[in-house]
Amino acid sequence: MKPTQTVAGRAALVLVLAALLPSGRASTYGQAAEGAPAEALTAIKKEFLVTPDEAQEWHRYKDQGGPAFSGNASWHRMMSLVEGELRKAGVVDLTRNRWSFDLWSTTEWPDDSGWKLVSGGSPVQVAHYGAWSGATGADGITAQLLLYDPAKPPPVRDLEGKIVVFTTAPHPRAPLDDTYRTWFTLNDYEYRSDSETFGPLFTPLSVGESVSYDVWWQLRQTAKINATLKQARAAGGIIVFDMPYERVAGLYTFPVPTLYQAPTLYLDRVAGRKVIEDARKGAAATLTLLAAVKPAETHQLIGYLPGKHYGTDKDETILLRTHTDGPAISQENGALGVLAIIRYFSHIPQAQRPRTLMVYLDNRHYMPGMEPAFEAQDWFVLHPEGRRRIAGLIAVEHLGQMEFKEVGDAMVATGRVEPSFLWTRNDQGLIDKAIQAVKDHHWPRVQVQSVERPGTHGGKQGVWYGMGRLGMEWNLPTFSTMGAQGAYWATSARLDRFDKQLFVTQVAAMAQLTGVLMTR
Repeated sequence: MKPTQTVAGRAALVLVLAALLPSGRASTYGQAAEGAPAEALTAIKKEFLVTPDEAQEWHRYKDQGGPAFSGNASWHRMMSLVEGELRKAGVVDLTRNRWSFDLWSTTEWPDDSGWKLVSGGSPVQVAHYGAWSGATGADGITAQLLLYDPAKPPPVRDLEGKIVVFTTAPHPRAPLDDTYRTWFTLNDYEYRSDSETFGPLFTPLSVGESVSYDVWWQLRQTAKINATLKQARAAGGIIVFDMPYERVAGLYTFPVPTLYQAPTLYLDRVAGRKVIEDARKGAAATLTLLAAVKPAETHQLIGYLPGKHYGTDKDETILLRTHTDGPAISQENGALGVLAIIRYFSHIPQAQRPRTLMVYLDNRHYMPGMEPAFEAQDWFVLHPEGRRRIAGLIAVEHLGQMEFKEVGDAMVATGRVEPSFLWTRNDQGLIDKAIQAVKDHHWPRVQVQSVERPGTHGGKQGVWYGMGRLGMEWNLPTFSTMGAQGAYWATSARLDRFDKQLFVTQVAAMAQLTGVLMTR
């Protein structure tokens, strides 16, 4: 299926793509190198890799559009770039698996004109909105504040018609039960690079050591809060996070709820103090959230870089999977990682590619209800025969991330890259290859894990996060990676939080592991 673009849009894209190609590389881009050795499948040739400057330009182009939520203008802009580059790299039979849905949106940080709060007669700085929470009129909604105490929750009937104020439980003081250890601490592992830069295992990390688990621990509490607001038919909601403004600014709701019609705003702990006190006094507040719901089209993108048996019964595929939607510069940049891997293998002649690379770019991660809500639209549900030839899986997400920590009420770069994870199955050969790739490319601050068995210290290896978890469900040889996401849950995480060299290092290692699966 051919993409639909206006003439002006096609012309603009051509100019952008031309600008992205540095002088001297355009002549070989997307073409198999003459006599490229077969060993380049697993012994990475640097000249075949995307350069750090190219990676930076891809991300600069993406960043100019702002957050890329499935179906919005920024997402379509980014997907046009990715699709055009994949075609140039030799990907064929590209298909847009399309459908339409109702897209909820408001103004995006730093434009806060769509969301306001006046509490007890005084304006309050709002850090962000609750996504898919509904909308008010231009005059907002005025109602009594009610402080929700999770230790002594009020009857649901008492919340109806109120603006309910919630506080999130902070991470360091959370109960250290077995579930918490598994999901919200550093778990055991097979191998670590720069091990001395990690905190202790199975221990709540202080804010000074890492912000990753703190954000995720607090953010996931919104799911229960949203359900409570909906059930109670509250007039609106306010969530006060135990974080400074710089961390809450642009913080996007995750997991993404379905529309629940209780307009919700997010506050940092400083702004929240006044509102909490006003709620204790039973004061009134006026909450404004201007949002629109409009029909939008979205799609999964599927395509193939042909192997030597492409189009025959002998063909097998390695699935390259990621999601394409999200709030931050590197929350959804896995599509650029997949593109970079495809770019690498496009330099190796088709006759020397033992298996086909199948591109599967999913669009459902930041849609309301997420992947399960749109299962019927999934390409593999519509085409179950597509699974039969899959011999392995590569998944990439959250690439090129930098580490930040709280210092007082500010977020400060530590000068180190964010920790990342590299997962694989319970197969010693695969584990050895993962560790070798980390060492070969000097991948900093990465933890190799195989969650299906105990780690080097005899402990659990935690959770397999992200898109690579599908490898366990489908019982495939799999390698997947993602960054720890400390400062990347928010739309305020822009280009200045992207590390181009780390991106290339991660792509090189994952390309090597792709070659491992191609030749296995």
